[in-house]
Amino acid sequence: MTYTKPRFLSFEEYLSYDDGTENLYELFNGELIKVPPEPGLNVEIANFLLVSLLSVVEHHRLRGHGLEIEVRGEPKNRYPDLTIIQQEHVQLLKSRNTIMK
Repeated sequence: MTYTKPRFLSFEEYLSYDDGTENLYELFNGELIKVPPEPGLNVEIANFLLVSLLSVVEHHRLRGHGLEIEVRGEPKNRYPDLTIIQQEHVQLLKSRNTIMK
């Protein structure tokens, strides 16, 4: 059996892809690159900042790891450790945790 890696022509096409796993991928030149697990120190720092920011930023505007953001260049998307989102994005993220340009 031959397996062909999926190739995506657009970011929207990538967004509709589901390989049935919980893996995170970056879209680079139309191909998926699996995102490795986050180093523990990064998670610790992001969690500390998240807890610290709760006193000055509304909780629904804070997003930890898992938020996907479409960006210019390659790869086409990123998963920041911590993000303060704009109020206008709060409702958009209820269906999918992705912010598009």
